[in-house]
Amino acid sequence: MRSFRLPVTVAAALLLAGPASAQDMQELLGQAGKALDQAGRRVQQGYEDTAKAIDEAIANPQDPTHGSLATRLIRSDVLDSAQRPIGEVADFVIAPNGQVLLAIIRIGGTLGVGGRLVAADYAQLEPVLLKGRPAFVFKGDLGALPDYKVATN
Repeated sequence: MRSFRLPVTVAAALLLAGPASAQDMQELLGQAGKALDQAGRRVQQGYEDTAKAIDEAIANPQDPTHGSLATRLIRSDVLDSAQRPIGEVADFVIAPNGQVLLAIIRIGGTLGVGGRLVAADYAQLEPVLLKGRPAFVFKGDLGALPDYKVATN
């Protein structure tokens, strides 16, 4: 019952304080209501902005400035600074908050078979268009990255 002590004490103090405190309480409740209303509008705007971004990515699949669906980025070419193919995107590691952390890149092999997988910091990839298709320029040396192994439990 300890958790009820503070609210009961506050309620009793408000009742004993009289009309001036009731007016103050009404003002505080009004301010809280306005703040909640503003927060609700911001959340709604965020949903609308997200929906618009998704619609634009779907409507403009060849233009990465509108964003892209992950399914369209899998198997994208990874290029060196001279824009020569050096690998392809095999997968992405995405944090619970939605941030892309790593790109799993297949280097070597032929047509997606063979080769080895490496995990590259997503921040080292720059999205570009290559012959009208999404691709990435990697800023670094993919060959120097350690192999990426998927844990099998």
